[in-house]
Order: sequence, then structure tokens, then C-alpha cells
Amino acid sequence: MFHKVQLKLSFICCLSTTLIVLVIILCCLNVSEKKMYDQEKALFLLKINTISSDLYLSESIDINWYIRNLITNKNILYIEVNGTPATLSSLILSDKDFSLISDIKKYLQNKEINPYNLTNSSNINQKIFEYALDNQKFLVSNTKLYKSEQEITYIYLYSLEDFYFNVKNQRILFFGIWFFSILILYLFSHIFTLNALKPVIQNDEKQRHFIAFASHELRSPLAVFKTGLSVLKNKPDPQKTKRIFSLMENEMSRMERLIQDLLCLTKVENAKLNFDFEYVNLADLLKSVHEKYVTIAKQKNITLSLSISGNCSYDCLCDRQRMEQAIIILLDNALSYTPSGQNVSLNIYCSHKKYYIQVIDTGIGISDSDKEKIFDKFYQVDSSRKHKEHFGLGLSIAKEICYSHGGKISVNDTKGGGSTFTITLPLRKLPHYKYLS
Repeated sequence: MFHKVQLKLSFICCLSTTLIVLVIILCCLNVSEKKMYDQEKALFLLKINTISSDLYLSESIDINWYIRNLITNKNILYIEVNGTPATLSSLILSDKDFSLISDIKKYLQNKEINPYNLTNSSNINQKIFEYALDNQKFLVSNTKLYKSEQEITYIYLYSLEDFYFNVKNQRILFFGIWFFSILILYLFSHIFTLNALKPVIQNDEKQRHFIAFASHELRSPLAVFKTGLSVLKNKPDPQKTKRIFSLMENEMSRMERLIQDLLCLTKVENAKLNFDFEYVNLADLLKSVHEKYVTIAKQKNITLSLSISGNCSYDCLCDRQRMEQAIIILLDNALSYTPSGQNVSLNIYCSHKKYYIQVIDTGIGISDSDKEKIFDKFYQVDSSRKHKEHFGLGLSIAKEICYSHGGKISVNDTKGGGSTFTITLPLRKLPHYKYLS
């Protein structure tokens, strides 16, 4: 399912980005071609200005000057003196050139083209325009010079063949780059959508895991209920009845804890869990938790110690009940996974305007790969599967509670073996959930 979604998203992303790139390329082409055309036009204007100056100032012209001003055989220079074609024009220009000059004269008679003066001289009159014939395109200047008693007229055709050839090559180059960019953009889109879908895929995996986990955890007590009711119905026995009721009560308690944990986690993640913020002395809170669990620890032959460091007041704006819940989750895990005869410590200290609450055990420890996952919902390390009272939700709840207070929770290895969980809370800092009701 996600593979098809990824392909569709990759296609949409690639299509949108390639269209954007195409628009950018077209804009760049337009600007570049305009500049190229302006350069050609500037050369053309410079050339006709030179020709006009030479014709106006020189007493006579020779064939070398004539050929030099043609530059290439693609350009055409036709000169008339008092309405008669100049001798050099008759010698150099071909019949095809004369035919083109004739077409331009007809074009000038049929079109009204405004004069364009490169100079302020009243003795020079110029008309500049673009002319196309078949596949040929020219910039054309029709200029009249009034010199003494002579009227010198010349038509200069500047070929744009090289210009359009360069434009064509540039377009091929740009669109080749664009086509190559499609491949790169598709590869980028594929990687981008894959990374973008990772959280969705992971969330889907977690959802599937949750369904499997919830089904497994709920199936066990239901099987106990079904078996117990069958026994009670078919073979009533006072001793068996008492034992069956005890099993059913235990399973009912497990189901109730699972449902409460799920509701608590859902509410805190959706910011719907009520928080009653007040200034709480964290040292006193830790003493209270220690008093509640010191007896439970003794029953498991575990030493539970309490350490309060520093001269801090430990007054923190928090929800006492929720913060106690987070500490108890960590402490309960420590007592569950610490072998008999080992130690568990509750520590609190302050540093750099932050409070640190630590639950330190000398138990089985947590591998580095599991450290990154233990705060995920329903995650349990293999060695903890035997503890059926834990569903893998406690650490997720503790993490969300700490985040709700503007703090965080982390885990590290205990020196000598075991795990150290640390809750970090800001010093007298209003949490962002203050205004939740």
C-alpha cells in the first residue's frame, strides 16, 4: 500500500518540481535570448552608423571598403546615388540579392515605418526594421544621406542567421539540462517521499503492533474467564471456585491497568489530560514516594535508598500527582527488573537552573539498541516479557508527562551494571500546558 502511495507522491513531487524548473528555464531563456538579440541589434546599429559616417564624410569609396562593410556574404549592402544603383553594388551583388532589395523596396512602399535617427544631423534619414523572407531573417536599415547635391541611399541587410542558430543551440542545451534534471528530480522525489513517509510507515507498524499486542493481552484474561466460567458451571467445587475467582480477579486487574494506561497515554498525547499546576517541593515528593515503596523493596530483598543533594529549595511548578506518577513508573520498573539483593536509588539534585530526578538500579541493564526504543508505546525488551504486569506503556506515559512539564526523560547505563533514568525539569519555569483545563 505504502509503495503505491510513495510512487504516486514521487510522481506528483517530480511533476511539480519539473514544471517549476521548466518555468525557470523558460524565463532564463527569454532573458538570455533578449540579451543576445540586443547585442546583435547593437552591432547592427554600430555598423550602419559607421557606414553612414563613411559615406557622408568620404569623397569616394572603393571595393575594399565595400567588401569590408559586408563582413560576410550573408549581409547585403546596396547603394544608390541620386536614384541610380552604385557601380560597386552592381558588380558585387547577385541577382538574388537584387531580388531581395526589390522586395524590400516594395515592403517600404506598402508599410509606413517611422524614421530612426542615430545622429542629430538633419542630413541623415534612417528607417530601421526587421524583415523576414522564407527562412531568412534580417535587420534592415534604409538610410538617406543628403551630401552637397547628391542624395545617397543605401539599404543594409544584417543577417540574423547566426543569431537564430545560437538561439536554437541554446534551447537544445537548456531543454537537455531540463530533461536530465527530470531524472535527478525523480530520484530526489523518491528519496524525499520515502523519508517523508517513514513516520507514517512507522506509525502504521506501531498501530499493527498495538492491535496484535492488545489482542494478545486481552485474549489471555478472556480465556481465563471462559475457562473459569465453564468449570464453575459444570463442576462446582469450593476450593476450585476460590482459586478460579482469584485468577479472574488478577486478570481483571490486568485488563483494568491496561485500559487505564491506554486512556492516560491517549489523553496526555492529545493534550486532553488535566494538569493542576502548583509549586511542589520535589524533595518532599521524593521522600513520600520513598516511604511508600521502601517496604515493597524490602519484600523483594532490594535496598531502596534516597539521596537529596545540594542546597536548592527544589520548589517546582508542576502537577504533583502526574509527576509522582512518572517517578513511580520508573521506580516500579527498577524494582521489577532488579534482582534480589541488589540496590535501587532515588536521587535529586539541581544544576544550571534545572532539577534532576534520578532512579538508579543495579539490575539487568538495557542495551544501546533498546535505549532508543524503550520510550515507544508497547515496546518491551525480550528479557522483560516474563513480567506480565508491564505492558510497555509506562515509559511512554512518563515521557509524555515530562514533556508536558517542559522537561524530558533519558536513560544511561549505571556504573557497574544497571540503568539510570533521569527526569530533567526546568527551574521555576511555566510549562506550555499551563492553560490546559
